[in-house]
Amino acid sequence: MTKTGAKLLLLAVFAARGTSFLFSKTLLQTQTPENIMAVRFLTAFLVLAAVFFKKIRVCSRESLRGGVILGVLYMVCMFCEMYGLRRVDSGVAAFIENMAIVLVPLYVAALTRTRPRGKTLLCALIAVTGVGFLSLSQVTDSFNPYLLLTISAALSYGVCIVATEKVAAKGDPLTIGIIQIGVMGLIALAAALVQGNFSLPDTGREWFMVLMLALVCSCFGFAFQPVGQKYLPSETAAVFTVVNPLVASVLGLVVAKEALGPAKIVGYVLILAALLYYNSERGGKAAG
Repeated sequence: MTKTGAKLLLLAVFAARGTSFLFSKTLLQTQTPENIMAVRFLTAFLVLAAVFFKKIRVCSRESLRGGVILGVLYMVCMFCEMYGLRRVDSGVAAFIENMAIVLVPLYVAALTRTRPRGKTLLCALIAVTGVGFLSLSQVTDSFNPYLLLTISAALSYGVCIVATEKVAAKGDPLTIGIIQIGVMGLIALAAALVQGNFSLPDTGREWFMVLMLALVCSCFGFAFQPVGQKYLPSETAAVFTVVNPLVASVLGLVVAKEALGPAKIVGYVLILAALLYYNSERGGKAAG
């Protein structure tokens, strides 16, 4: 795959993942986070395993190890995201979580023991200020503790992006993605069974949303991210996450009729400015 093809794939992947916030937010009205994730990821794994059975059968140790690592890391992120979505607007959650674009270079700098560039730090400061305004938009009579979970999802998502680059370089990326989804489904199922609340969707509407989460957001959105990242550095991959919150926020405003107050507008503008500025300042060097 060429680098251009990898970029187009990641754009499509993050756009598909952007739809998950609205579907998850809606399902949380009738189901628990563990239940939603168990059905979503196990369904996705069964579909992928059936289509790519030969790849699973010859799975290497590196691919298995990478899939397990990513599965565990992403479930930390998903638990924070799903519980945060209970009391945070889907568009707000998406923008906060996708601060990964400015968190990833900071993580890379820490791992390589190099000083982050000034523009990277400036983008991080702008994004954090934007999160502050989004937090104000979610506060009613008291501080919303679910915002902390959403911010934790952002911190862990940055770790996931860096880890994906590392493990994708050592194994088959598609196999890693499939194993990752299976591990996520098993962890969610175990959590649901421990709490005694596992059940299948009751209505056709719920099944539609679960299948969209499984087939579009997971089979494609999760499984093919390692494929695209195999040919691109993690910092470049983080740039394309801007598509995710844009899709999620538009769906939240148009479909879910989420309110758009002054604080939310300022927060959106600041975070989007940080994401786009970081993208433009990297220029052709990062894109290549």
